[in-house]
Amino acid sequence: MKLTTALLLAAVLLTVLMVPASGQSAQLTAYQALRTVEREKGGGWLDRLVEMRGVDGDPQPVRWLLTFRDENARGGVREFAVTAQGVTSERTPVRAAGSGKPSVMGSGSLNLDSSGAFAAANKQAAAAKVGFYFLNYLLQNSQGAPVWLVQLYDTAGLEVGKMEVSAKNGGIVSRLRAPQAAAAGPAATATGPVTSPSAPTGGTFGDRWVEGGGLVGHVSRWGEKSWDATTNTAVRVGDSISAFFIGRPEQVAPRN
Repeated sequence: MKLTTALLLAAVLLTVLMVPASGQSAQLTAYQALRTVEREKGGGWLDRLVEMRGVDGDPQPVRWLLTFRDENARGGVREFAVTAQGVTSERTPVRAAGSGKPSVMGSGSLNLDSSGAFAAANKQAAAAKVGFYFLNYLLQNSQGAPVWLVQLYDTAGLEVGKMEVSAKNGGIVSRLRAPQAAAAGPAATATGPVTSPSAPTGGTFGDRWVEGGGLVGHVSRWGEKSWDATTNTAVRVGDSISAFFIGRPEQVAPRN
């Protein structure tokens, strides 16, 4: 009896330890959210993706809203909310009259995860000395190709910059620029590669805090030969969604 009670107490304690603390919900990337939809709702949805939204990323959101074309839905689209716990809600919003059919992004054209979009934005923010505390992500078709819009915000929730990067080839569609209402002069842009002032010679890597710009409090990786010297993250630009799903990342050369 005592042994059984001890085992039960141990199980309860283990369960408590495994539950995340309040306010520490797990972040997930766009690809992880898509994988969740495939697992819970079926792979047929992946080629009907219309839009992805994630807000309050630090650097990644804890919740994504994914919109897919659905001919059987009243508005022609179906929306899934996805967290680390899975698909948490589903709805069929009504689209505005005259908006036409939603433009679909085929999964084969997605070669840049939201982690790569963050890396590109953080690189330019660090070079432009623009500090920020969280990001909003929007993925949708622009002129027939999928594009990430990344918006940067300060602690007061004011936008301090935004940029667009191709989800198809990692190319910069529009460089980091300040909001028009707040821009007193030319828009902030980043040109050329970013190098760490404290990076040692040789090919070694190390940890450092982003200084003077970029996501505040973000520990980054640097290296002389990395395309992104301030954020050489584990998931790099060029990770295709097909490679992500089978576990073999494919890299394409990013274009600045």
